[in-house]
Amino acid sequence: MNQWSAYPSHDATALPSILSEAADLIGAGNSNGAIAVLLSARQLVSSEPVACNTLAFLLLQVGRPQDAIPWFDAALALKPDYAHAIGGLGMACQAAGDFVRALQCYAKVLARQPDDAKSWYHQGVALAKLGRSGEALLSLDRAIALKADYGLAFAKRGQVLELLGDFQGATVSAARGCQLSPGEVSSWLLLGDLLQKYGNVEQAIAAYDKGLALSPNDFYCLCNKAQALKLAKRPQEAMICARQASQAEPTNREALLLCGNLELELGNLDAARLYFLALARMGIARTHPSAVQPAKFRALMLFSPAAGNTPYEDLIKDSRFDADMLIVLPEHRYDPEPLRAGADVVVNLVSEADLGLDVISSVVDLVDALRKPVINHPRLILETDRETVARRLAGISGAVMPITIRIEATELLKRLRAGETVPFPLIVRHAGTHGGEMMELVSSMESLLQFADEAGDQALYLTDFVDYSSPDGLFRKYRFVFVGDEILPYHLAIGDGWKVHHASTRMAEVEWMRNEERAFLNEPHRVFGAPAMVALDAIRREIGLDYFGIDCAVDSQGRVVVFEVNASMLIHLHNEGFEYKTPHVMRIKSAFERLLERRSKDAG
Repeated sequence: MNQWSAYPSHDATALPSILSEAADLIGAGNSNGAIAVLLSARQLVSSEPVACNTLAFLLLQVGRPQDAIPWFDAALALKPDYAHAIGGLGMACQAAGDFVRALQCYAKVLARQPDDAKSWYHQGVALAKLGRSGEALLSLDRAIALKADYGLAFAKRGQVLELLGDFQGATVSAARGCQLSPGEVSSWLLLGDLLQKYGNVEQAIAAYDKGLALSPNDFYCLCNKAQALKLAKRPQEAMICARQASQAEPTNREALLLCGNLELELGNLDAARLYFLALARMGIARTHPSAVQPAKFRALMLFSPAAGNTPYEDLIKDSRFDADMLIVLPEHRYDPEPLRAGADVVVNLVSEADLGLDVISSVVDLVDALRKPVINHPRLILETDRETVARRLAGISGAVMPITIRIEATELLKRLRAGETVPFPLIVRHAGTHGGEMMELVSSMESLLQFADEAGDQALYLTDFVDYSSPDGLFRKYRFVFVGDEILPYHLAIGDGWKVHHASTRMAEVEWMRNEERAFLNEPHRVFGAPAMVALDAIRREIGLDYFGIDCAVDSQGRVVVFEVNASMLIHLHNEGFEYKTPHVMRIKSAFERLLERRSKDAG
């Protein structure tokens, strides 16, 4: 039995009492009670437009937009020019995902009430959802012109400006939104996200804290603050925040993944495994929808949090295919049938042969069970550790491949102390590391002994050092990305010393260096010359992967000096100060998408 009294459906005089009772409940903060009262006399309510509109707004307020839409329609059937109901119908349609109908409603309201700032705002939100960012910005600007203190409009304007590439303007607008609407958690969340995305991590944390002061258990503020703390190298605090987020939403996949990654970073392997296992049992860990619907195809992308992976976020951003991410763990087995049914092509992201051979074995088993076209088959990854690559490329004409051997640090110490000698200078690094971490150039037995001793039980790579300095005394390291049969330039890093990484060079301050990189990106064949390009193609064919990268130099004889070849190399779209790089990244992205699309057509 409904706890609220039912009113006779034929007694129209009862309607004022119904509305009065509902109003009392609304005033007491009991919206669900008011809804129950109105629904108990639905026939009477449906005969009066104000009553229909009241019920519809209550349903919208409690998060039931689909239920609200018929009551807005009922109000408008009785009173077609009811502007308040038209606007409410727009908001309900928008909340239900029908942005086209929502826009139609806002247009009707604005035709009657062109100075209605709220409708301009909601129209801007709907336009942004439809990807019509330029029109959205105009609509939001109109709302702000009508209401200069419209905090929500400033916040949404920040989101739209970011989509349009105006990052500074986006942050300024979001900050203004927070100033005008300091009680809106969503405004502080947006500001924090923008600040974090563009490197102002500490300010981002402060913004999230403002939101959490308003709503201490807000999942998104907690989760995104944890991400910011992780970037700020404060993993213990990040872990506390991530656990709070996971407690707020125990089945949220992003929170489970974040908790697992942080436990891994803190060395809590068993705790990390439990988070990852819980996530794996849920199936697909994360879905990246196509930027345009319907998607051209669907990719199943396999990755492991416990091993090295191909960086994929910017590679698939704004692509025209759906991408499902699946965690692969040695202790978990998937039913391949539903995965096979939902995928046109499989992309193996597990790319580091020096980490987690048991993971790669599990990927092999899963790929074999899926029986779908595969990009970067895991069996090929097994042949891309530094020692194996050095051996495979040793005979490539026009290339210089320094000898590389892998050895356990304890075994190296044993041999050195027994009197065995090695050639110097020598590059020594921890196996499985990239980006210059745990890597040194050693020129003496004493230095090598110290490095090996500090490495503990780590495996090491020893590589002959090749002096690749240019005639001007600087060091130039080029990166190409191989996509199918294409060889595409990604960047040139020019450094003062032998350990060159783009982010640590002086290129941001030195114009001629940037000009030289731009020239390389535009005409790599001219910089490298025909013989070196032939050597690169021979390397591509020998490695055999569908997608991978090479870091290399060119010596005085025009030969390719190979530093590294694998599928773990980063490409990204964060090119502030180096905007000329972006078209070349987009070429790599487009080539990758074409590769997947071609392969997806091979699916049976």
